[in-house]
Amino acid sequence: MSHWTKDARPLLAAARALHHRVRQAARGTAVLTVGFMPGITVTAAVRALSARHPQLRVEVVRTSWDDQVEGVHEGLLDVSYVRLPVDHRGLRLRPLFSEPRVAVLPADHRLAGKSAIAVADLAGERLLQDPDAVPEWRDLADRAEEDGSAPRPAFRSVEEKLEHVAAGRGVLVLPLSTAVYYGHADVTHVPVDDIGPNDVCLAWSADRASPLLEEFADLAAMHA
Repeated sequence: MSHWTKDARPLLAAARALHHRVRQAARGTAVLTVGFMPGITVTAAVRALSARHPQLRVEVVRTSWDDQVEGVHEGLLDVSYVRLPVDHRGLRLRPLFSEPRVAVLPADHRLAGKSAIAVADLAGERLLQDPDAVPEWRDLADRAEEDGSAPRPAFRSVEEKLEHVAAGRGVLVLPLSTAVYYGHADVTHVPVDDIGPNDVCLAWSADRASPLLEEFADLAAMHA
């Protein structure tokens, strides 16, 4: 990828975001679009904001690991609940809460039923997700991916990943609320003691100075 392309992407995203907001303003309807990751409940904050601003229409959009920030940059989302780590460039972030992460395993896995495990107990397992989401995984010296012999398949959804876990093709490390949200009869989850918690923040564009966004951020923190 050329330097020009890398430099142009934020400018194009900002232009699209501005165009989107202009179109919304032209419709004459006040709308706030809130993105949220699976497992994160936004109802209380949304209801509180709607009660304060009856003329405002608040829309909610479910996002994924791959597009949780992209929607903010492109102006499709005014604000979004995001799970770290994310690229902070061009964003304002308000920390909300942290939650433990768990290993998601086949129901008949050798570690199923343990009260807790260490990341080293997963040595030799295949990780069915982007390792950037689990930095601690990189410390496992004998990961199958290291020699390129077991390339990670491309998945479109968490549901697909869970089917592969259930079939014994690998494991996942997920925030607890996400593991609970995606219940599956043939998988189980176990706490991992030495993997840090998942931090959840509210994110919006750094070039937007909006009292409404600040107000929603305060409500989101209050109801986290």
